[in-house]
Amino acid sequence: MKKFWFGIFSLLLLTGCYVSDDGTPVRDGRLPSEDLEVLTKYVDVIAVLKDPMISCNSKEKYQAAKKLIDKVDMTFTRETKTINELLYYGDALYDDVNSETRNITFNYQYGDHYVRFIFHTYRNFVLRVDVLEK
Repeated sequence: MKKFWFGIFSLLLLTGCYVSDDGTPVRDGRLPSEDLEVLTKYVDVIAVLKDPMISCNSKEKYQAAKKLIDKVDMTFTRETKTINELLYYGDALYDDVNSETRNITFNYQYGDHYVRFIFHTYRNFVLRVDVLEK
C-alpha cells in the first residue's frame, strides 16, 4: 500500500513540472527564480528593475516587471539574496524592518496597472511569494 501512495505522489509531483531542453526544471514554460540561468537570460530586464535612476512608477519598470513574471516563476524564491539579485532594494517597502518575520513589497505601477511582488520572509528565507497583477 505504501508503494501505491508513493507512486501516486510521485506521479502528481512529476506532472506538475517538466524539463526544458537543457535539463532545467520549468513550470508553465517559466524558469524558477532561483535558477542561475535567469541572471544571464534576462539580464536586460533585470538591469531595468535594478536601475536606481528609474522610478518604480515608470512605464519602463512596469514593463520589465511584467516581462519578468511572464518568463520567471517568482514563487520559487527561497532566499532574500535572490530578491537582491533580481530587484533594486531601494524600491522595496518593508512592513517591519527590525522583525525576524517581515513582508518585503515591490510595487511597479504605471497608470491604472501594476505588478506587485510580496515576499513573506523569516530572517534570510522566503516563506511565500504573492505576485499580484492588474
